[in-house]
Amino acid sequence: MSNLVILAAGLGSRFGGNKQLAEFGHQQLTLMEYNLLNAVAAGFTRVIFIIRPELESQLKRQVIVRLPKQLSYSIAFQTLKDLPKGCSLPSQRSKPLGTAHALWCCQHLLNDSFAVINADDFYGKQAFSLLLQQAKLTPEHYLMVAYQLKNTLSEFGGVNRGLCQLDSQHHLTHIEECEQITTNDEGITGILSTTQTTINLSENQLISMNCWFFTPAIFSILEQSITTLLRATKKAPTTQESVNLTAECYLPNVVMAQIQQQAVVVKVLSTTDSWFGLTYSQDSHQVTEKITALFTKK
Repeated sequence: MSNLVILAAGLGSRFGGNKQLAEFGHQQLTLMEYNLLNAVAAGFTRVIFIIRPELESQLKRQVIVRLPKQLSYSIAFQTLKDLPKGCSLPSQRSKPLGTAHALWCCQHLLNDSFAVINADDFYGKQAFSLLLQQAKLTPEHYLMVAYQLKNTLSEFGGVNRGLCQLDSQHHLTHIEECEQITTNDEGITGILSTTQTTINLSENQLISMNCWFFTPAIFSILEQSITTLLRATKKAPTTQESVNLTAECYLPNVVMAQIQQQAVVVKVLSTTDSWFGLTYSQDSHQVTEKITALFTKK
C-alpha cells in the first residue's frame, strides 16, 4: 500500500478561513483533491488526512464523498491534548504546535513508508511519480522533492523559500531560509534570514516546498523533537509559559537537525513542474486560473 499523508489542520489565519477546503476550477475541487488525482495516477492507494476535529464533518461532506473509488482513507486529529508522554501545555494555549506535531499525531495509522504534502499547496504530477519510483530504489533513505525557484514565485510580491544545498550525491545538506524573494531588473534577489544579507539567486535554485517521503522511523524523532521543544525552558520557569503559548515544531527543522547530527540521509529529487499555493485570499484568483488551465479537458 502506498500512503500519502496530507497536513490539513492549519488555521488559515492569513487567508481568512479554512483554505484547505476552498474549491477551485471548473470541477470545484480543493487543492487536496487535485493533488490526489495526480497521486492516484502515480500509484498511491491510501490517503491520511490530518485535520482539526472541528473540520471532520465538512471534510467528510465535501471531500471524502468525492474520493476516487480505488483510494482508501483515514482521518487523524491534531489536538493540543495529543502530546508525548510526560509533556503538557498551559490551558490557555490555542495555537497549533506545528507540522512536526501534526505528522506525529497520525503515527498510530502507519506501519509503512509514506509521502507527506501540505493541503493548501499544489505540487504538480511529477512529484508523486518521483517519490514512488525512488522509494523502491532507496528504501533506507528519506526523500524530498525540490522545485526550481522560478516555478515557485508569486506575482503578488516577495516570498520566503528554503534554499536547498546538496552534496555530490544529491543528498540534502542544508536548507537556508531566504526572505522577500522577488524578480526585478537585477534578476531574482532575496534576503538571507540569518544574516539579513541581500543575495542574487539563480532561477534554477532548488527550493524545499514540504514534499517528503519518510519511513516510520521518523515518528520517534518527531516525538523527541516535540518533547525537547516543550521542555526547552524547564530550567527557566519564568519564560516557560510564554514559550509554550507560541512555540511550534516544524517538520523541515526536525529533518535538518537529524541531517546535522548525521542521523539520516535525505535524497533530493528535482522536478520541473510548477508549484503554487494559498497564503492570502488574493491568491485565490491566480490558483483558479492555474488549476483551470491544468485540469480543463482540451
